[in-house]
Amino acid sequence: MTFASFAEFEVYLDSLGLFSMQLGLGRMQEAMRLMGLERRSATVAHVVGTNGKGSTSGFLEALARAHGLATGLYNSPHLVSVRERIRVRGSMVSEAGWLQAANAVMDRCAGVGLTYFELLTVMALFIFAREGLDLIVLEAGLGGTHDATCAISADLAVMTPVGLDHEHVLGPTLADIAHDKSGALGRCPAVTGEQDACVTDIFRQAGAGRPLWSLEDCRTAGGFLIPAGEAPMLLTSASLSGHPPYQLRNAALATLAWSRLALAGGWQFDAALCTQVLAVTRFSGRFCRHGRILVDGAHNPMGLTALCEALEAAGEHFNVLVFQAMRDKTLDQVILKRLRALADTVVIPALTLERAWDARELAGRFGHGARAVRDLQTALQGEGAILLCGSLYLVGAYYELFPEQLL
Repeated sequence: MTFASFAEFEVYLDSLGLFSMQLGLGRMQEAMRLMGLERRSATVAHVVGTNGKGSTSGFLEALARAHGLATGLYNSPHLVSVRERIRVRGSMVSEAGWLQAANAVMDRCAGVGLTYFELLTVMALFIFAREGLDLIVLEAGLGGTHDATCAISADLAVMTPVGLDHEHVLGPTLADIAHDKSGALGRCPAVTGEQDACVTDIFRQAGAGRPLWSLEDCRTAGGFLIPAGEAPMLLTSASLSGHPPYQLRNAALATLAWSRLALAGGWQFDAALCTQVLAVTRFSGRFCRHGRILVDGAHNPMGLTALCEALEAAGEHFNVLVFQAMRDKTLDQVILKRLRALADTVVIPALTLERAWDARELAGRFGHGARAVRDLQTALQGEGAILLCGSLYLVGAYYELFPEQLL
């Protein structure tokens, strides 16, 4: 199969189904064998967890690139263009580069039956292999045992906080989810963010025999003291002026990961440079203020709680809460009540996704003062401050309306 244009490839990719899923690593392993991607020269950091994967991956890649490394970053989901998922040296790959990768993979792997995410993962590896990179940062899509990114051998596993999400796939309890994500451990050293006690126990058992550094051991009264040779690095909220409080944990975990990678690779670790890079690194849809609108991709109980805590602590209040969610996400009524208290009114726009809640039904979950509208553009009409959150697909719909605001 050969694609004549990037647009033609996008049509094929969409036909695979954005949300299609087939557990197991067999297809990935076969595709990597056919593509000659089983061996790689670059160091690989594998980022797994529930919340903060995108920010932690982005911070880590930015730290490495600032220290002079040639980097590759693979993350998901994208907000507007699928090209957002693969970056080389900090930049998206051109459409021509994507087309070349797609044709190369489909030429050899058309019969493997790769899913949407698997195909993109193999394409990313193909692109990275051609670039002569020093460090590749791979963000897991879902879980840590059967996720396509687990087919790639890693040099460091980075475990972000684990919480309830994708329970229909990974299991109904926190322990079930932690067990699945722990599949990324045991094959290489690892660093972990702050975790529930049961998650930490599961991670330590799964990673037995390999070093496991915990961010909890770095906590101080004012932030985190990251070990880095003879001069540990102190990271506090003051170091991240302009970031929401929850980003301190993601930035600290990324810095801890970079300190371990730098030590193992013989790379420089410049604390002052790290502080500078973390302060200026931003991510679209993560607590982004666009005039009167605050956009945040919080979409599960852990993320929404962190968002509420940040806004409550700052005493912020909005005229309108624009909210949507996927039906397979847990909607805790306590969290909905906290979100409702942050705004005078609630507006629920309809989204053209089968997974999304029916706007009227979801408005009913918020009770008095909530209303459904036909689309996001309608929801954003009027004056006053707006908080937009609840789903990354809602965030993506926002940036489709205002692509010039993408970072």
